Amino acid sequence: MRPMKKRGVWLAAAMVLLALAAWLMSRGDKEKPTVRPRKIEFPRYPKPAEVERASRRRTLPPLSAPPPGVEAPQWKRDPVLAALPTDPKRSAMVFEIEALKESPIMQIWLDCMLSRGDERAGFARLKDRYGIDVLEDVERIAASSTGLIVLQGSFEGARFERERWSTRTYGERGILYEDKDSGRSIATWGPDVLILNPRAEPDLVEDAIDRLESTDPAQGSILQEHQAYSDVYGVLSPDDLSKMLPSEQGQLAERIRETVQRVEVHVDASEDVAVVAEVAGPAGQEMQDLSKLFGAALSMGRLNAKREDNDELAELLDHAKVETQARRAPWASKPEEQRFSVDVALPVELLKNLGPCRRDRRDPERDIKGEPEPEPAPPR
Repeated sequence: MRPMKKRGVWLAAAMVLLALAAWLMSRGDKEKPTVRPRKIEFPRYPKPAEVERASRRRTLPPLSAPPPGVEAPQWKRDPVLAALPTDPKRSAMVFEIEALKESPIMQIWLDCMLSRGDERAGFARLKDRYGIDVLEDVERIAASSTGLIVLQGSFEGARFERERWSTRTYGERGILYEDKDSGRSIATWGPDVLILNPRAEPDLVEDAIDRLESTDPAQGSILQEHQAYSDVYGVLSPDDLSKMLPSEQGQLAERIRETVQRVEVHVDASEDVAVVAEVAGPAGQEMQDLSKLFGAALSMGRLNAKREDNDELAELLDHAKVETQARRAPWASKPEEQRFSVDVALPVELLKNLGPCRRDRRDPERDIKGEPEPEPAPPR
């Protein structure tokens, strides 16, 4: 199986979090777009359907009971979240494929991808060789900055050729497949969890299975159950976020590394793409200054959009805002943590030009034949 490249896995996360850079660099179309009612739903809290979805996915037994005298809820757990690394300095993003397939932007991207011979052939080859239909069998994908990728879906039909893959069982429910040439490993855990290790990092897949089967009450996850809502969600470390910034933003990247502790991200793609990024760090002037920088970037993006007659983007940026709050424990005299949230909505027309439909992307097969690049199909 050809593993997903790290750059591709993080494309969506980088795109929505670096939206400010996209606004400043984008020139848009000069013709005024057709006015239509905006439907912007910023994902600040889970919807009832997402609460039900999270509850249905809790299939792992609760962790062992805590020591006597320690009160802790005994809930079942989500296997995808449990498999993710525990290091808080790492990043992890979850992409709800079932929900994203119905979104306007994903339908446009899929049409562009399937219109290209090489990518269409890649999907077909994956299904023929490994029995996995990416568009039908995968429900969600979780990707970690460690290189670990966890897929949930229906993988009863997955198959791996014995000539290429060595096979062994691991743990109670894991079956580990190792590429004899590259050392890369894949594992199935039950019929609905597939674990990938594209970088061939030692013990990465085995550690994920250990976490799935552990009952250690001290075990945690980089991504908590209450954070598992919206179409895309996750946490970004300051280091990973700073690396996503353009090279000319080195000073801002350094400030993020020095000040920010973590960033929680939620994305709703049901219409235009609405993003809520909650940035947390120690209480103090540094976090306040950083929130002002984000606010100034939003204002500049709004002015640029109006100057370039991009009414659609300007209207969406009118909904963008930065809110600051301080948190402190009841017994503390001073705030212990400073947070600010950035709400941003991005138009489909802007995002499609940053994804698989971008104009500078070429199909090698079409280049050889001299055929023109196809126009992307309209949203269904």
